[in-house]
Amino acid sequence: MNKQLWQDTFSVDFQLLAISSSLTDYQMAWHINERSNFSLKRVKDHFIELKKGHFLNTSCFQHQTDNISIKLLKNKLNESDAPQAFLIPEMKNIDYFLLIKDDTEELEILNVKSTLSKIKNVILIQVLDANRLKSVVNLMT
Repeated sequence: MNKQLWQDTFSVDFQLLAISSSLTDYQMAWHINERSNFSLKRVKDHFIELKKGHFLNTSCFQHQTDNISIKLLKNKLNESDAPQAFLIPEMKNIDYFLLIKDDTEELEILNVKSTLSKIKNVILIQVLDANRLKSVVNLMT
């Protein structure tokens, strides 16, 4: 019997920063707002479906303008008893992901990285290629 591997193809239309920090989600959002021109606000939690009918959630902060959308997502899921406790399991050492969608291409990711690296409790910040993540679908809503 022939087996076919079904593979989803996704068009990733955002830039991605990975952040390691000991700050809580609301503290991280506050520090990002203080250091940048963003105005991240807490929005409805980001839900992902692991299995049919089984959802997990993580906190989400968002800044939205006409041309720019920025989301701060916590990597550790809110339900700690879940077998998959991370939004992106292959990046367990990362605490937050900052997704940047910029239709104008005015927002330079390296400038954002440089600005946010000055936050006192940020241990690591790096630019990621979202296309290389196995679980990139978990970042999309």
